[in-house]
Amino acid sequence: MLVIVPTLDARAARAQSPAAPQPGRFEVAIGSLWTGHQALGSNDANETTSAGGSLTLFSTSSDLASAAGLEGRVGVRLRRRLEADVEASYARPPLRIAISNDFESAAPATATETIRQFTIGAGVVWYPPYRVRRGSRVAPFAMAGGGYLRQLHESAILLETGRFYQFGGGVKYLLASRPTRPLKGLGARLDVRALVRSKGIAFDGGHYTSPAIGASLFVRF
Repeated sequence: MLVIVPTLDARAARAQSPAAPQPGRFEVAIGSLWTGHQALGSNDANETTSAGGSLTLFSTSSDLASAAGLEGRVGVRLRRRLEADVEASYARPPLRIAISNDFESAAPATATETIRQFTIGAGVVWYPPYRVRRGSRVAPFAMAGGGYLRQLHESAILLETGRFYQFGGGVKYLLASRPTRPLKGLGARLDVRALVRSKGIAFDGGHYTSPAIGASLFVRF
């Protein structure tokens, strides 16, 4: 009688095989999004003299302060480890413009206004082929995406538009799982991102990067 005994390598391969993805194909999430400080650059206010030269009247430096806002997301699982997301966010970051080096020696001053910032975009979420341990409720992921940026000045008198791009990663934790029910799961998501904003209130039209942290609750169907 021939007996086949699994080798140590075969047993290890089975022990390390990836667990099945968390239940549900559709996901709806809502939560908070914190965006870090974003420097917008510096500029000089220059005047052309009668001799054709240039005279600096004052200098300015601008930035968007950090702010917390709201974020919503709808996702669909496309493949075993790939999801597509549509997302939107709203925040009110303060815009600060510091004025210095005044030609007439006026004291430095800072002008501040609150910006209403909206984004809408799309992205992908990829789950690597492993879990923290077999049967774990924790699912790490990587994400990337981008979309439309809309920034409205105070009193709604001036509108700026641009683009945003983001990439990062995080984890999802499944709080409850009911694969046989219509509502298949409830969980929490935490992620860290690099957020790149282009145009909008960036006065020189450049690209500026700031950190961002998202925390949300999700349901799966």
